[in-house]
Amino acid sequence: MNEKQSFKPRRLGIMGGGQLGMFLCQEASKLGFHSTILEANPAGSAVPYADQVITAGLGDLEAVQQLIDASDVITFELEAIPDESLALLDQAVAAGKLRVYPDTRTLSRFKDKGIQKAWLEETGLPTLPYLTVTQGQVPDALGQDPWTLPVVQKAHRGGYDGKGVQLLRTEADLAGLWAVPSYLEPALDPCLEIGVVVARGRDGELQCYPPVSMDFDARYNAVHAVSSPAEVAPELVARCEQIARQAIASLDTPGVFAVELFVDPAGEVTINEISPRVHNSGHLGLEGFEHSQFEQHVRAVMGLPLAPITAAADAAVMVNILYDEGLKAACAPTPGVEHRLGDCPVAIHWYGKSTGQAGRKMGHLTALAADTSRARAAAEQTLQSLFNSNKAPAEPGKETQTS
Repeated sequence: MNEKQSFKPRRLGIMGGGQLGMFLCQEASKLGFHSTILEANPAGSAVPYADQVITAGLGDLEAVQQLIDASDVITFELEAIPDESLALLDQAVAAGKLRVYPDTRTLSRFKDKGIQKAWLEETGLPTLPYLTVTQGQVPDALGQDPWTLPVVQKAHRGGYDGKGVQLLRTEADLAGLWAVPSYLEPALDPCLEIGVVVARGRDGELQCYPPVSMDFDARYNAVHAVSSPAEVAPELVARCEQIARQAIASLDTPGVFAVELFVDPAGEVTINEISPRVHNSGHLGLEGFEHSQFEQHVRAVMGLPLAPITAAADAAVMVNILYDEGLKAACAPTPGVEHRLGDCPVAIHWYGKSTGQAGRKMGHLTALAADTSRARAAAEQTLQSLFNSNKAPAEPGKETQTS
């Protein structure tokens, strides 16, 4: 029997209930699907928007089984799912109880940067050369041409929002080499970072959002701003999109994927990493496009046709709202969105986090305008207005290739 006739899911399970899960729940509701989240934090951003909440950790196998029983399809808001939980999902899929998208093989491949790196090479996708770090020992090849400092160390696991990555500039820095499974890459300085969000349907259809430019806050090695369209030459835009499409076409599972790329001073484009989920680089699509990455992901995993990629404005700039003591008074205690109208309309999304450590994502804001320079100015001005008048955030800087 045709799959479209035999499998018509109505219940979506989401592993994780942070801000990404929140936006997924909102879109699932709009499309008429029932959502259940598995989230350890009873105050998680997605909790008010889910139809059903299972309050437990992602490694709680009894809770994972509850999610399986409550779902026709299970998806993820993050890669860091314990292997034991993935094995339980595999058993349920093998028994015909549900579908898991992206599939667990893809999730396992991309949650481990070492495995992902090897896959990129095997698939013939452009990526930087690398040296494997074993038991915290400096690889013998380091210091020999072409392997000279500076380099970037990337942990195989645990890398998220700038974590699990460090820049090693000098011989003295090598004393701080992490003794964890990891690898070293050449540090590109300067370099541009480009993001491409690609949706893949269950039928293999691809819809690609226009490439975006990403600027980084050097204090936290976290994304500060994302600009659409990307502020690079048209031929580089085309090359980035072509590589991203090639990468996701190489997979055999539906969902939204974020492809992060480096562009070096010579114009060479390489893949940094791929995230098998909705991503911060695509948040501006909530206002900047007629159909967001979150809607596309729900459509993809639930078997609906993908929506067309249609811009709602000439330009959009998203700025992350990162925690700082000066922000405390402005933080919204509950998740929601605030709209500020003007020459450049701005939407402020709060994730319902009232406190946090420095650099924690408390929300984001997106400005729309006729061009990226105007949108960026409106976004930065709005960000500054959120901080206490007696303590503005430090000026964010552009990071080199360390994300």
